[in-house]
Amino acid sequence: MSIYDEELEGREFDWFAIDSDGSIGLFSTAGEGTIPDQVMEAYSEHDKISEQIDAPNWGNSEVWSDYAALGFYVFDWNLHGGPYERKCVPTKVMTDELKIKLTQVGCLYPLPLKFAELNEIVSLSAI
Repeated sequence: MSIYDEELEGREFDWFAIDSDGSIGLFSTAGEGTIPDQVMEAYSEHDKISEQIDAPNWGNSEVWSDYAALGFYVFDWNLHGGPYERKCVPTKVMTDELKIKLTQVGCLYPLPLKFAELNEIVSLSAI
């Protein structure tokens, strides 16, 4: 077991990806979801992003609306073995300030798909 597995196993972990349209998605593992190796190697950077996001409803299901209001597509891991299911689409346009802050971190996982076209993401390994 790697240090990354030890740090993340069973822990709620949010990671971030950018799609082919430049939209940013937040992926919540629910303590079980698959995490790309590239994200695992930069998990502390993803944690730093999470800590900087203002989500007043953190800890309950309304948090998805908080993230959507900031311009994120939100995907949550289904606890019955997956997949990542889309919970929210952006309700507002992400501010340039937030998008620049996120892209400058340099750890957004690139996904060659469009979040707007998907209700779920079944496999990250096939991408």
